[in-house]
Amino acid sequence: MSIELASVVIVPGFPARHGFSTTAMGSMGLTGSPDPKSVLERRQRLAAEVGFDLNLALFAVQVHSASVKTFSRTHPQGAQSVLDTDALGTDLPGQALVTYHADCFPVLFADQRRGVVAAAHAGWRGSLKGVVSQTVQALHLTFGTDPQDLEVLIGPGICGRCYEVGAEVAQPLSAQYGRSERYLAQDAGGRPRLDLAALTRLQLEDAGVPSARIRAAGWCTKEDDRWFSHRAGRPGRFLAAIVAP
Repeated sequence: MSIELASVVIVPGFPARHGFSTTAMGSMGLTGSPDPKSVLERRQRLAAEVGFDLNLALFAVQVHSASVKTFSRTHPQGAQSVLDTDALGTDLPGQALVTYHADCFPVLFADQRRGVVAAAHAGWRGSLKGVVSQTVQALHLTFGTDPQDLEVLIGPGICGRCYEVGAEVAQPLSAQYGRSERYLAQDAGGRPRLDLAALTRLQLEDAGVPSARIRAAGWCTKEDDRWFSHRAGRPGRFLAAIVAP
């Protein structure tokens, strides 16, 4: 179940303000955009619908890494693009964390006890490097978050039915994490299919997050035209945003 506010989707029951922009709002990527002014106007609409100050938002400039940057209320920083990182965390009230997506998964974290939120961008490269595990660890080291207190939402991304990968992807993941039956399958032609959401859940569980506190939205970016998708030939970027309470 989801709630669609104009052109932003939220998941009821998740304990932090958040939203995923859709294709109806338009592409949110500035790089290569022929009309940057329109992109900035769309971002302002997203901020208005989700309920945050764009002038306080942090945007991850992603490189398919496991790099996590955290921002504390003790040293508040305003709007900026955070270079060379795929995950952000903050405890500054009202601050939004924003990540870009087209098939890779947004993963949102909320620690209600400490007023902490985080957002991660998880594709296969970042997953191989353990981006969600590194996010859990960074929240613990920076803010004292107990992994058992985290609520995690895995947002829209390409599903295991649609994500055909090569052996150069499947083998390193299997070697690194084992238990490949949970996240790898083969299609009728014997080609590997990767379920990134299932792998993300496994990594979160290994990091100490209780399975019952991990939710997957279940929307496939290739199958559902609400989302931009490389694999589906819908070029562009949608945004995932989460706001610290």
